[in-house]
Amino acid sequence: MKNVCRQLRDVVLCPSTKPELYSIFRCNVDKYDIRKHQSTRVLGNLEFDPVSMAISGDYIVVGGQRAELAVGRLSEPDNLTVVRSGGSINNFDSVTNLNITGEHDVPRLLVCNNDHSVRLLALPNLDLLTELRFPTAVNYAAISPDGTKMCVVGDSNEVFLFHKRGDTFEKIATLTASNDASFSCDWSQNSKQFAVGSQDGYATVWDIRSQQKMVQLETFQHGRSRGACRNVKFSPSGSVDLLAFSEHTGYVNIVDTREFARRQVLSAGMHDLQITGMRFAADSSALFVGLEQSILDTRWTKSADTVLQAVR
Repeated sequence: MKNVCRQLRDVVLCPSTKPELYSIFRCNVDKYDIRKHQSTRVLGNLEFDPVSMAISGDYIVVGGQRAELAVGRLSEPDNLTVVRSGGSINNFDSVTNLNITGEHDVPRLLVCNNDHSVRLLALPNLDLLTELRFPTAVNYAAISPDGTKMCVVGDSNEVFLFHKRGDTFEKIATLTASNDASFSCDWSQNSKQFAVGSQDGYATVWDIRSQQKMVQLETFQHGRSRGACRNVKFSPSGSVDLLAFSEHTGYVNIVDTREFARRQVLSAGMHDLQITGMRFAADSSALFVGLEQSILDTRWTKSADTVLQAVR
């Protein structure tokens, strides 16, 4: 099985408060127990090249290069349903519990596709609930932690903002990030700020209340192709207010978002190592950085320095 070069590089997940993470390795999905330092195979020898993944509760979803979508349960890994969703690459998948009026939390699957669409599907039957169309291929969509807003980015410098009401979305604004395509977006834990990472090496942060740019940060290798900003992530919980953004190869930037004045640049080793994803632990105590052959564990110390350790 070949190891796919993933453009969007968001295939490291920490889906719960358990000390475990999931990642795509070639045509497999592996789980790593952080405390026991043990890796186990969750899904093996998928029949397509996986480029995106989502896990929530017992659900696992893997997206492919040719619109494949494999949906199953972690408790029944051998019982996968594989369908085609869209006409091209399923760039990003997300399982979320949308609070529907008059019902309990209902699991929904959000799928971003190169065919210019974002689709909202019901789980587990994959019925289409909502389809949004865009003027460009869609790379990423992020729903705010309070469940009321969504940010969408794709192969242009436009950033699309929506209000979310149940299974419906109302467009509220189209903003401009930088001068190139955007790969990733994320919301702060209080749902007031959102960030976008762009091909030309910028991580741009807005305040949703004013829809004005708060700051635009350059990657460490800005101006080079390997300095493209592939992924952005806010720390999800606790008193830590951080924004991490990864580059095409070699480096991850961590910024204190209270004033955006303090930054630490972490080297992932050799500068030509491609970064395949990154994710904060649920309690924000660590940042996991994926490489093609390993995952790095980044821990905070009392002096606010960080330590990188290989975990696979």
